[in-house]
Amino acid sequence: MLVKDVMTRNVITIDKNRKLSDAMKLMEKNRISRVVVTDSGNLCGIVTEKDIVKTLGSSKSRKILPSTLHVSAAMRSTLIVAKKNAEIREAALLMTQNKINSLPVIDRGQLTGIVTTTDILKVLKGCEEKVSSVLNRHVITVFPTDRIVHARRLMLDNEISGLAVVEEGEVVGMLTERDLMRALGRFKKLADRYQHRRIRNMLVGDVMTQDVKTLEVDATVADATRVMLENSISGIPVTEKGKLAGMVTRGDLLKLLI
Repeated sequence: MLVKDVMTRNVITIDKNRKLSDAMKLMEKNRISRVVVTDSGNLCGIVTEKDIVKTLGSSKSRKILPSTLHVSAAMRSTLIVAKKNAEIREAALLMTQNKINSLPVIDRGQLTGIVTTTDILKVLKGCEEKVSSVLNRHVITVFPTDRIVHARRLMLDNEISGLAVVEEGEVVGMLTERDLMRALGRFKKLADRYQHRRIRNMLVGDVMTQDVKTLEVDATVADATRVMLENSISGIPVTEKGKLAGMVTRGDLLKLLI
């Protein structure tokens, strides 16, 4: 199967000179985690939830509102792209090697689509292999009482997009880049001298997603794929006898195609 068979052709784009808050609204409205960036109609970069969280949480933008920052302040201009006639395996390998979740698709120098981990995972809908074969048992977790600045640093340092929130070994929530982006965006709508202090004191339990989807260790890859696609999530805590046993992500599942 080729990239063109699974890619999304209707690409959401934004000009680099638009407000960063506009990019956040586009992601929210379309339930996507990245927007392709253009300069006078030409492809020039990409901005993701991770990029926005990193930018809004930095000391440099401490007193700056998202409505005054431009997309160019958070976007990545170094792009890794795919060709529409490339094999899906090639796209999965590129994503895995570069630790990214999407590839703009180029044909004759023009943007013709975007292929994401979500698009590629559809190939695994019928896979009956046990999820335990790709399960990551070394899971980085946080407590509801941890500060989100600590959680954000864990995500950035370990290049992960979500953290399981636990209490006494049981999963009580998930904290994702989307949760952090929304929280930081809300706090930064009004700039005042106490804003940074309030952000620093915000707790994981205040912003985490509480309705967490989980899987048992004997679930299949098809089960994991279905839950991820139906709920637009990138990672699922895996439990055994009610306790956290590991985590499976879209990136883990991609490795089955390489």
